[in-house]
Amino acid sequence: MSDDTPFTGADFVLGESAGEHALASAPDAADASLALVRQARHSVRMFTRHMDAALYSTTAFADALSAFARRSRWTEVRILVQDPTPAVREHHRLLPLIQSLTSHIRVRRVGADWADEVSALLLADARGVLYRPYGDRYDGSVDFAAGPRALELRKWFDEVWENSLPEPEFRRLSL
Repeated sequence: MSDDTPFTGADFVLGESAGEHALASAPDAADASLALVRQARHSVRMFTRHMDAALYSTTAFADALSAFARRSRWTEVRILVQDPTPAVREHHRLLPLIQSLTSHIRVRRVGADWADEVSALLLADARGVLYRPYGDRYDGSVDFAAGPRALELRKWFDEVWENSLPEPEFRRLSL
């Protein structure tokens, strides 16, 4: 994929389409995020600075995450956020989902050891990885069959999760 060709997630299959593909813009990253969530079957894990409204506060993404979370009682969404303030202030589209699907969507504020982490990621079923080395930018990469890298990032995510606290800011709002 060349740098001037927009990413289109429709051409990739989670767990099968191996290879890292460049993401050059917010629309590329949004398309890749949406494709990963639409294809996930078991888990979605997100590490985000402030809930990345350009990616995650769209109707399409909220609908896809809602459908994923409601698919089975075994599905799970875990979101690690560094600063929830912008999401709360801007009435992020995921907030009603977070509040209504508490057994499927859990949010924690990143622990102090990772508060300065600059990257952002989305993991789908420990197979697909969307990785942005700088969470305040949208360029990065996506791999729908990341293999060992996906497992390594999931292990890192789970360690951060275990050392982070539930984020009550999203639960107590009445939107």
